[in-house]
Amino acid sequence: MVKEILKKLGLNNKEIQVYLALLELGQTTTGPLVKKSGVPSSKIYQILSSLTEKGLVGYFAHGGVKRFKANRPLALRHLLDIKEQEMEKLKQDLEVNLPSLEQEFLREPTEYHVEVLEGVRGIKTVYDFSLDITKKGELMYTIGYPLLASKLLHAYFKQFHTRISRKEIKAMILYDYDTWFGKKREKRPHAKQKYLPKGIQTPGFIHIFKDHIAIMVVTEKQKLSILIKNKEISDSYKHYFDLLWKIGKKIEK
Repeated sequence: MVKEILKKLGLNNKEIQVYLALLELGQTTTGPLVKKSGVPSSKIYQILSSLTEKGLVGYFAHGGVKRFKANRPLALRHLLDIKEQEMEKLKQDLEVNLPSLEQEFLREPTEYHVEVLEGVRGIKTVYDFSLDITKKGELMYTIGYPLLASKLLHAYFKQFHTRISRKEIKAMILYDYDTWFGKKREKRPHAKQKYLPKGIQTPGFIHIFKDHIAIMVVTEKQKLSILIKNKEISDSYKHYFDLLWKIGKKIEK
């Protein structure tokens, strides 16, 4: 426990060995200290010099021989003060540099970008993002909307469809069979809707928009979203959607 505290205060392993040995030995020369600490004689003066600079070790000459002793352990508080000052400076530097780091993140110089968002809140964040970047007249696709997701997100998606209708965004949605027949569905003039054949079930669902796809996993134990920005992947999923759309069942009017 003591060694871990000393390490967190900035001492390395050899400094810890020498400091603890000095506490036990009291005033001593380097010979007994080397034996007690296990630090090689070739390194002992370097370590003692470092501990002296940290205020943990003092020395005096007696009969022409240097003798060393550990200072009072209260001196360790000084190291803690230094650590706190360093952390405060680091915090200030981080706050100054965060805006430029955010700009670098948003610039996305690569051809792809992947994010993982946890929980139901993460799924809502993905859909909010899709609404923000999709323009009037553009199309969104959804593949496989499981029954559990329908129950958890019913109120949110009701509001979401109102918002995309107002923005005049188009949607094509392929529901799971059980989800479609799980409750009475509302008419959505802005959306074309079908359901997958009975027996085809999805534990998650896929949302495709612009150059993005989002894979949502919704189970009793886990809810998360994997958001990918990549045009080639997005286009390939749109082709996948087209294949499933052909086998989807039309909604009876």
